[in-house]
Amino acid sequence: MDAVQPTLVTRLNAEWEWLCADRGNCDRVRSWMLGAGVLDEDQAPADLGELCALLRKGARRDEPGFIDAWMGVLLHRVSAGDRRDSELAARVLVQAMLPHACRVLRGCVRSGEDIEDVAQVVIASLWEVVRTFPIARRPRKVAAGLRLELWHRVSRELKRELAPSEHLDETWAAALPGGVEPADAVEPVLLARAAEAAGLQTAVSPVEELEGARGEMVALLVWALEREVLTTEAASGICDHYREGAPQDAATASASASGVSPVALRRRRSRAVARLRQAAPQWVEAA
Repeated sequence: MDAVQPTLVTRLNAEWEWLCADRGNCDRVRSWMLGAGVLDEDQAPADLGELCALLRKGARRDEPGFIDAWMGVLLHRVSAGDRRDSELAARVLVQAMLPHACRVLRGCVRSGEDIEDVAQVVIASLWEVVRTFPIARRPRKVAAGLRLELWHRVSRELKRELAPSEHLDETWAAALPGGVEPADAVEPVLLARAAEAAGLQTAVSPVEELEGARGEMVALLVWALEREVLTTEAASGICDHYREGAPQDAATASASASGVSPVALRRRRSRAVARLRQAAPQWVEAA
């Protein structure tokens, strides 16, 4: 990405350096973190770049609740109504998620297509996700929620934008199902990546299965994981069981691997399906 970094990404990075040079910006973000108890006075840097690096470092260590805490502080500021604070909080979040957005961008560029056009879609989607994320309703697993919302939004936008007559680059071509138009194949590929990000590894391959009813089920399971309606184990169990062409003895093998009887496993799955069925209307509304 460095060799072909879009102008928009370069501009965002340059703008970030300018924002960091203004001590007032750091003072405001620092005061938010101190006021919320995310950081202690003696550990909060007085430089915005260093402060945000410290927040991301803590997130990479996977400290319990840390990433939800600092992202939550910023997202609450985004939705609080004070325009000046809202814009700064959103800008900090965009910069924090920019590396992930660039990875999304890398996977979406097609052969012969202007990377600047794709960057416009991805970065615009990132801004929209940051500005509209419902932090009051979804205060946990915030980073995962933002990433998944970005995948969903980019998927929808690119599906509308892709021209079926154009060819994809080798990376996309290797991932796409054979014999389908690119515009129709975008959503399954991005859905597979969203499933992988949510921890639903069993849904990732083969990508060509993620269409029609199977695709809708996996999208529902990804949503259920994001909203904590189901555990990863429960979602994986449903995903494996309701796969077309699954072996007859798959349930017995799965039960043996889990150390439970087939009957117990079936009861677990039934309870998970019941929870999913109860929550499904919310998914339909959100979609």
